[in-house]
Amino acid sequence: MKTRLLCVLTALVLFLPAMALAEVFKDEVVYARLSPEGKAEAVYLVNSFETDEAADITDYGNYADVQPLAEAGAFDYRDGKADIRLLPGRFNYQGTLKADALPWTFALAYRLDGKETEPASLSGASGRLEVTLTVAPNEAMKPYADSLTLQVTVTLDSEKCLNIKAEKATQAVAGGSRTLSYVILPGQPAEYRFSADVRDFSMQGVQAAGVRMEMDAEMYQRVAAQALAGSPLENAVSGMMGGFMQGLQGQKPRSFADDRNTVRSLQFVMVFGGVPAPEKPEQAPEEPQAQNVWERFLRLFGG
Repeated sequence: MKTRLLCVLTALVLFLPAMALAEVFKDEVVYARLSPEGKAEAVYLVNSFETDEAADITDYGNYADVQPLAEAGAFDYRDGKADIRLLPGRFNYQGTLKADALPWTFALAYRLDGKETEPASLSGASGRLEVTLTVAPNEAMKPYADSLTLQVTVTLDSEKCLNIKAEKATQAVAGGSRTLSYVILPGQPAEYRFSADVRDFSMQGVQAAGVRMEMDAEMYQRVAAQALAGSPLENAVSGMMGGFMQGLQGQKPRSFADDRNTVRSLQFVMVFGGVPAPEKPEQAPEEPQAQNVWERFLRLFGG
C-alpha cells in the first residue's frame, strides 16, 4: 500500500511541473507606415503567441495603446505589462509604439527632368524620373540592424514607366508591373537609384521587410570548396565560409518590445506612401435632349 501511494505521489510531482510549464512561443511583427520620403509616421507591434496548452504568461512592452486581436482566457494591460491567460492555439494583440524609431533610417528623393520634385507633385507627371533610395542603420538600434536582412521592393506600372534603368536591382515582370528588388545585408548602409521615362505617373508605395536570413550553409561551403579546389585556401574555406554565413544570418532574434521577453522570431514590415493616380474630373450629367411631337406621341405607347 505504501509503495503504491509513493508511486502516485511521485507521478504527481513529475506531472504537475509539466502542466505548469506549458511551452509558449512568441513571434513579433513590427508594422510601420512611412511617408513617401521615408519618414516613419506610425509604428505598431503585433505580439503573437502559440501554445498547445492553456498557460498564464506576462509580456512586457511600453505602448500608447493596446488592442487584443483574438480571444484569450483573460487579458489585462497596465504599466507596460500584459498579464494573459492563453488558450490552446494562437493569440495576438497589437500595441502602438510611442516612439517612431526603427532600426534603419530611409530617405527617398525624387527628380523629374533633373529637378528635385516633391512626391505630391508627381501624380500624373510626365518626363524622365530618377529616384534615389538611401538606407542606413540606426546606431541607437544597432543590435536589430545587425541581425536582420532588408529586402526593399519597388513596383512600377509598365504602361506608365518605360526605359527603366535600375542597376543592382533584381527585376521581375508580373502582369502589367515590373518589380525592382534590393537586398541589404545586416548592418550595412546602401544607396540605390532607378530611373524611367514616365507618363501620367503614379506608383505604389515602396515596401521593405526586415527578416533574419536563413541559408543553406553547407551548400555555400561546398560551392566555395569546389571553386578553391587545389588552391592553398582549400582546407581553410570551410571555416571561412562558416564565419561569413554566420555574419550574414546575424544574431539570434531579440524582442523589439522589451528585453525581458523571449521571442522565436522578429520581423519588420514597412510600407512607404506612394504616388496616387491623378483624380479624374467628374463628368457633368448629360442634359436630356428635347423631344419633338412625334417622339412624345410614341412615348405614350411605349415606343
